[in-house]
Amino acid sequence: MLDRAEESPLLARTSVYQQLRAAILSCSLRPGVQLQERQLAEQFQVSKSPVRDALLKLEEQNLVEVMPRKGYRVRRISLADSRELYEMRQILERECIVRLIDAASDQTLSALDEFRTVPSPIELSEWIEYNTAFHASIATNCGNSRLARSACETIELYERLTYVSVTSSDELSLADFVAEHSTIIDAIQKRDKRQAVALARDHIESSRRRVLNALENLSVIA
Repeated sequence: MLDRAEESPLLARTSVYQQLRAAILSCSLRPGVQLQERQLAEQFQVSKSPVRDALLKLEEQNLVEVMPRKGYRVRRISLADSRELYEMRQILERECIVRLIDAASDQTLSALDEFRTVPSPIELSEWIEYNTAFHASIATNCGNSRLARSACETIELYERLTYVSVTSSDELSLADFVAEHSTIIDAIQKRDKRQAVALARDHIESSRRRVLNALENLSVIA
C-alpha cells in the first residue's frame, strides 16, 4: 500500500477526491453527514490543502455544500435535480445507443454479452458497479469521446440514487434489471436502433418512477 506521506501533491489531491466521491455516491457517506477538513486530513494522512481542493470540486458537482463556520455537509438528494438527471440520461443514452449501433464493430457489440449475467448472490455494492459498467460500456463505445464523457459522468451520479432506491424497497429483484439489460443487448446486437432506443427509454423511465417514488418517502432528500 502506498504511504500517504510519499504521495505527490497531485496524486494526493486526486486520491482524496476520488475516495470521497466514491463514498458519497455509494452512500457510505450518507446525505446530511457533516465533513470537517481537519478530520478528513487526519483520516487520509494528508494536509488540509488536498482535502479542501477535493471538497470544493465536490461542491461544484452538487455532492457537498458549504456550511459557513461549520465545514461541509454531504448534500441531500434533490428531487428536482433527480428529475433533471433523468431527462439528461434519456437524451444522452439515446444518442449513445444510436451511435454505438452505427459505429461499433460486431466484436464490440458481442462484448456486451458479459452483462447478461451477474453472480448470485451478489452484494448490492457489486451490483451497482455492474449496473454502472453496463451503461458506461454503451457510452464509451459510442464513437464520440465528448458524448461518452458526458454520459459517463451522468451515469456515475446515479449510483447514489440507485443505492437509496434499492435499499428502500423489499420488492425489487436485481434479476429483473439484468433481464432488461439483456433485451437491450439483443436489440443492439441486431442493430435495431428503433427497438434498442425504445427498450432503453422504458428501462430508464421505470427507474425514474421507482427512484422518485422512493425518494419522496425518505429523509435524505432536500
